[in-house]
Amino acid sequence: MPDKVPRHKGLVITFCILAACLMWFTFSVRETFTQVFEFPTVIQNLPPELALTSLPPQSVRVQVEGEGIQLLRLYYNPPTVPIDASEDQIDMILVMAEIASNVSTTTVMPQIVDIHKEVREIKRIPIRSHIRIVPVPGFHVVGDVRFDPDSVTVSGASSIIEQLDFWPSEKRRLSAVRDTVQLMVALSDTLDGLVDLDLTQTLITADVPEFTEGKRDIEIRVRDAPADQEITFDPAKTEVVYQVPIAQFDMAREAEDFYAFVRYSDILADTTGLVYPLINLPDGIEMRGVRLVQNAMRYYFVGGN
Repeated sequence: MPDKVPRHKGLVITFCILAACLMWFTFSVRETFTQVFEFPTVIQNLPPELALTSLPPQSVRVQVEGEGIQLLRLYYNPPTVPIDASEDQIDMILVMAEIASNVSTTTVMPQIVDIHKEVREIKRIPIRSHIRIVPVPGFHVVGDVRFDPDSVTVSGASSIIEQLDFWPSEKRRLSAVRDTVQLMVALSDTLDGLVDLDLTQTLITADVPEFTEGKRDIEIRVRDAPADQEITFDPAKTEVVYQVPIAQFDMAREAEDFYAFVRYSDILADTTGLVYPLINLPDGIEMRGVRLVQNAMRYYFVGGN
């Protein structure tokens, strides 16, 4: 009979292979290798009365030489490279020698980091909206978008702060809006962290009421005419069509300062016998799409010199 294969022969072979791999790995990590890493940086020790005018590199590219086991430690536990902002210039080779003493640093890119600073300035500036509101048909945005708070305190290098007149909100588009908008929005960081803000978001409010169509007859007036000069129009009144918030519909129908007008100078300069009135909108009433049904009017001098 043929010899039987030992039951544990497969396990023995597997164990031998693993042992060989372990021995190879043990000897390999003791060899010297050269490897390139990229490590993040962190700014430290910036005096409170100073501010940066430009940011140091957010990472450095480092070529190191050392035992394999030390390189593995750097790979799986990369250090954060400190940048001492109290200095004006930093040699990154020396910095790496301190934080990675178990390996030899051969090159660092960049090797020299210059720290540019100025006196810190503080200023209060308004917030500007970068919010676009798109209502559904029949609704309109009334007035400006309001912020609470409506300003922000900024702090940074004097040459940067002096140029700031406002701080923008984040860019957002709100679609299919059909009611008052009220939500928190973030402030943009347009200067990549060079400027500190005392808040990161603000509450915006925007009124988006529903509008309806209104019609009425309004009188036509002459502006800047001599007191003894009377001018009449044909027709004496004209129909105006407009869109108005539902809540202001009755106010628009009754407003006395809602009329059409023609400048006396335009009448004197006319050679056709027709003038084209403009519209005086009533105070305190929001209107959209205001138009006269009849644009051209005939006029007649009644008296005067």
